[in-house]
Amino acid sequence: MKLASTEQTDFAETVSALLRKRDPLERMRHAPGPRRFDAGLWSELVANGLLDPAEVGDVVTACLVAEALGRAAAPLPFLSASVAGALIVSAGGEVTGLATYGLLAEDGTWSAPALKIRDGLVHGALPFVPDADIADVVVAAVQAPEGRRLALVRRSDTTVEPLENLDATQPLARVVCGGSPATLLPAGGDALASAIEEARLLALALHSATLLGLATWLLDTTVEYTGQRVQFGMPIAGRQAVKHRCANMLIQVESIRSMVLELADALEAGTDDRALVAATTMAWTTEAAEEVAGGAFQLHGGIGFTWEHDLHHYFKRCTVGALLLGTSSHHRAQIAAALTA
Repeated sequence: MKLASTEQTDFAETVSALLRKRDPLERMRHAPGPRRFDAGLWSELVANGLLDPAEVGDVVTACLVAEALGRAAAPLPFLSASVAGALIVSAGGEVTGLATYGLLAEDGTWSAPALKIRDGLVHGALPFVPDADIADVVVAAVQAPEGRRLALVRRSDTTVEPLENLDATQPLARVVCGGSPATLLPAGGDALASAIEEARLLALALHSATLLGLATWLLDTTVEYTGQRVQFGMPIAGRQAVKHRCANMLIQVESIRSMVLELADALEAGTDDRALVAATTMAWTTEAAEEVAGGAFQLHGGIGFTWEHDLHHYFKRCTVGALLLGTSSHHRAQIAAALTA
């Protein structure tokens, strides 16, 4: 496993500095309506080349950016836009506007049924689409006469049905296509299968990195709080039980960090075992992040349950994150299948 270079960490720190300045969670509290998307912050990041895949350049840097966004719990569509962009380019298309992808099934796996296409019009429903309410284009799998293909469907030509979601920073929706015009992308056969698989692995890497950012914030905030919270004449951080819980949280965070870097390296190098590394990373990081979130809640006590404290946003995002791209059980099954093949 290679550590991130100075150039890569500096790039991510630029993103972090802007996020600290803009405080997206605080802005989200005052945003009207159920959708808390900070369009101004997103535009500023894009304009500075900080979220453009062509500018980010490699998987390691993209993961560092995702970690920074996770640490800020930023309600931005970085993962969905990055994955959709990779899909479109790999399948022979061109990215125009903000794109998302519609390949997720309701259980978070990449097994959504292909839509039907007749006379250039798409029919069917995409059950689980992230950031569909703000995207310009949705990438969907369709069953064309010449075989399975990817198609671009403009969001304005669909019906977006928001889904109930514990995490307000990551909206999900069901997208219905009732005769929507679509643009087919050229790739098919093995080329299409490869494009979809590489995009899936990228999604797992960016999601794991986001969980790392969330867990890092939870650990740092908890250590700071326990050092300030005085009980029975001394900071509670001086109690052995609290020290041990924080130490265990640190172990979880650093183990997530190691696995995310390992996965990013594997994807960047295109190693033969990258799918196995991705499944192993997801199986561990989803549970480890939930464990860190639980520890943060316990050590914060009652204040952690208040709406005014940021903790609940991170807790909810870790909880949803454990399910969003497949459960740990699903990824363990993937590991078993790979090892016994």
